[in-house]
Amino acid sequence: MVTTKKKIKIIIFGASGSIGSYLAKEYISQNYEVLLFVKNIKSKKKILDELKFHSSSKKITIDQLNIKKLFLIKKKLNKHKSFIKNTNIIINATGSLGEIKNILKVNLKKFKNTMDINFFFNLLLLQNLSKFIKNNKNLLLILFSGGGVTNYRKNFSSYSISKLSLVKLIEIISNEINNKNIRINAIAPGIIKSKMIDITMKNRKLVSKKEIIKIEKEINYSNDALKKLFKVINFLSSNKGKKITGKLISSKWDNIEIWSKKKIEKLNDKDLYFMRRVQ
Repeated sequence: MVTTKKKIKIIIFGASGSIGSYLAKEYISQNYEVLLFVKNIKSKKKILDELKFHSSSKKITIDQLNIKKLFLIKKKLNKHKSFIKNTNIIINATGSLGEIKNILKVNLKKFKNTMDINFFFNLLLLQNLSKFIKNNKNLLLILFSGGGVTNYRKNFSSYSISKLSLVKLIEIISNEINNKNIRINAIAPGIIKSKMIDITMKNRKLVSKKEIIKIEKEINYSNDALKKLFKVINFLSSNKGKKITGKLISSKWDNIEIWSKKKIEKLNDKDLYFMRRVQ
């Protein structure tokens, strides 16, 4: 956790979802300044009710950004450029599950829509953020991986491919960004109760039995998974974790927040926690 006396600023995209709203509540409870982006007025009202704050609060600003309208990204970021320039953590918790179907039968229009949300939105977001954050002295960017990136996930081709592309993008960005005070990582948060899980369970006939069993077993521990995720993000934003960048991290299984300094140094010297063949 950053321990300086200056005000800590957080930006969360997709703040009305399960992950986004949880993180917003945690950061606000710790008196951080928070800028939240939600999809529409309905989502704004939802998050306000959950946070029990008003938009006039000095600690919280809420704006609308429909991620399907990629052309709006530049305009919205320009509106909040002064906040962005001095922010400490930027989290994108938006995402789309996509069509659940055999890849040879998927609707290509729906497939492209999933790629737009899970990949191209992130790319455009990072491109447009870059001019505002280029001189930032301490910034952590967090994006989310998902099931199907490191293994096969039956009938989730659009989701898996879009998230796989995102993980590779993160590795590339971490190497090609000039300001090395900016770190970017992908986190796989595990199974968390959300709209995506609801959709998955409603389409259980198209989902592998193994996955359904896993969801039914782990869904009751959703809050534990969120707590662990929050701990990992805080670790990555701390002095101890500030050298970690370009990695794919499981907040549930890797226990990176309790790693020794020596282990972290080895992590950055090897092709670990990337998408690589094991030889």
